[in-house]
Amino acid sequence: MPRIIISGGTIIDPGNGLNQISDLLVEGSSIKEISLRIPRQPDDNVIDAKGCFVAPGLIDHHMHLHPMSGIGVPAESVCFGAGVTAAVDAGSTGCANFRDHLYFLEHSRLTVRPYIHICSTGLASLASVPKAMEDVDPERVNEGSIAELFEEFGPRLAGLKVRASREIVGEFGLAPVKKAVSLGDKLGVPIMVHCTNPAGTMKELLSLLRPGDVLTHMYMNQGSTILDENGKVSRAAWEARKRGVLFEAADARAHFGFSTAFPAVEEGFWPDFISTDLTILSMYLRPTSFNLAMQVSRYTFLGIPFSEVIRRCTVNPARNLKLPDGAGTLSVGANADISVFRPVFQSNVFGDRPYGNQFQEVHTGRLVYESVLTVKKGLMVYRSVTF
Repeated sequence: MPRIIISGGTIIDPGNGLNQISDLLVEGSSIKEISLRIPRQPDDNVIDAKGCFVAPGLIDHHMHLHPMSGIGVPAESVCFGAGVTAAVDAGSTGCANFRDHLYFLEHSRLTVRPYIHICSTGLASLASVPKAMEDVDPERVNEGSIAELFEEFGPRLAGLKVRASREIVGEFGLAPVKKAVSLGDKLGVPIMVHCTNPAGTMKELLSLLRPGDVLTHMYMNQGSTILDENGKVSRAAWEARKRGVLFEAADARAHFGFSTAFPAVEEGFWPDFISTDLTILSMYLRPTSFNLAMQVSRYTFLGIPFSEVIRRCTVNPARNLKLPDGAGTLSVGANADISVFRPVFQSNVFGDRPYGNQFQEVHTGRLVYESVLTVKKGLMVYRSVTF
């Protein structure tokens, strides 16, 4: 396979503190060299990246992937086209159906780390007709079978998933979260909690979470939020972050509100992870999350510097997931997982959660980061026809 030289782009690698115009050499499956000018060889595939940003392959820390979910997105096509080389399936499966998808997990070029839902069948019922919510009765959590999964697949699993919305948990309130935390303690794994319109207050919910647990949909604006009665980030949220709770922006269609995001970002309460929560209900749809490249564009629009947005899509999730081989960085010797983005200066509409058939609030940005090249372990798995 010929060497790949990505030439003249701006290298953005927060994990190694790089922000510079350089060439990057891919040889085999790994990154061989980063320097101002790499000598060419006759068979090199030289790609002109002038005016573009060259970043580590992005990691979408929250998606629902087909075939693991009936409403999941086609994994490789959607991810590679957005600069994503690794993804988290956020609880589509539980202990009763996870093993059904081992072939997919073992044969996809995309690196996938699943959360295991505390409901034995995961989110399978969301694709049923009529749609039904998952069973979160704490008495029916199959602790033994879940423990067997973690004993067998350990590092390949990200943790446990539970959803804490009122319309999901009903009379159980925060009991399913408490059950997940208790089981997480026994297994020594973190939990991810879906918090939109939470049962109880956000303060009560955050008080249950431990260092390393993830509160997802941090900027949602339904029910009790991370803001206090004065519109500021609550003391409970700051204290949770201080003790090690991780916060994730995973917008999907209905889990983001500008009324929460703008004041939180202004105060410096930024996500630890920026992800999508993509399903077929939001994939490629405007003005919602669309894909992770659009999320990069959205969060720079909100005021987070581009390099810090990239950090939250690369090195931060890679460290949290304990991904091997230099994932989330462009370190020499690391797997050549690379994303290239071209800044496009044009109007683009960003919206927040649906209200009826309308969006509560929309804003127009002037910059979009277009994914033009994705490399996975040295193989070009996506390239724009214009690049």
